[in-house]
Amino acid sequence: MAAWGVVAASLAMGAAAQADLPRAAEVRAGATVARVRTYGGTVADAVRAAGVAVGPHDVVHPAPQSALRDRATITVRRAVPIRIIADGGSHVRVTAARTVDEVLAEAGVRVGAADRVYPAPGTEVWAGATVRVVRIVTRIVAVEERMPFNRVTLGDATMPRGLQKVVQLGRPGARLHRVAVTTADGVVVRREPVEAVITRPPLDRIVHVGTRRTVASRGEFAGREMVYMEATAYAPWHGKGVDGTTAIGLEAGYGVVAVDPRVIPLRSLLYIEGYGRAIAGDTGGAIKGYRIDLGYNTPREAYQFGRKVVRVYILSTPAARPARPSVSSR
Repeated sequence: MAAWGVVAASLAMGAAAQADLPRAAEVRAGATVARVRTYGGTVADAVRAAGVAVGPHDVVHPAPQSALRDRATITVRRAVPIRIIADGGSHVRVTAARTVDEVLAEAGVRVGAADRVYPAPGTEVWAGATVRVVRIVTRIVAVEERMPFNRVTLGDATMPRGLQKVVQLGRPGARLHRVAVTTADGVVVRREPVEAVITRPPLDRIVHVGTRRTVASRGEFAGREMVYMEATAYAPWHGKGVDGTTAIGLEAGYGVVAVDPRVIPLRSLLYIEGYGRAIAGDTGGAIKGYRIDLGYNTPREAYQFGRKVVRVYILSTPAARPARPSVSSR
């Protein structure tokens, strides 16, 4: 029993002697590497022994309070300024985080699945780096489109030629477009149609136009055909495409009117209710069907006339030119 007591006492003395020996450590701080031997018992003691100053945002690994092991490697990561741009704001954060995603996590900046991060999340950061988070948001937007109605004209043999009657008012329709609009930090970068639904179909405008030829039975124009027409007015050298010479070479002005030759032949002599006698001597791009454009000498007179439905009496039409006799060769 005495022998065992001697052995235990020897072991205890050896352990105490080992605890009194200095510990070796290697301290790395950026490009600086210091090797030290210290009697201190913590990592912080070894860092102090190496003369390495630790800033408030620097990170020491292993933790400064942890026990110092012999031949330990200690790393001091220096904090650097990083600019973070996100959610409309910009600020500089001093951090020892190693990668972009670590910087954002430390700063409490959440990144959605669709968001874009520059540089990429796993990229190692450097002093003065700028980390930007671009918010990508996609939302469905409803846009209503106005659908124009058709204008349908139908001949009606029960009404005098040219007389018009609206039997159904037109009504525009509506089409609802759903569009996926994607924004990057509030700026639209993409629009993709999702669906289009007609919410209200358009209703055609239906107009009956008389086709029955009507001949005046009495008065000055007895026996002459009468046509109902929508009349407007013009003046020479006033308006797009209007000059001083008509389609048949007459001087434009009062007494010369524009017609659709399919309705009234050019060079026909006419009497227009509220205007007087005239010759069908011109045409116009907008003068189609039962439309007539009355010539005036001044723009003021044309504006004063306005637009109205008038009776037009066809006094005469140009006679068909006789065919030239053929000449036979002998």
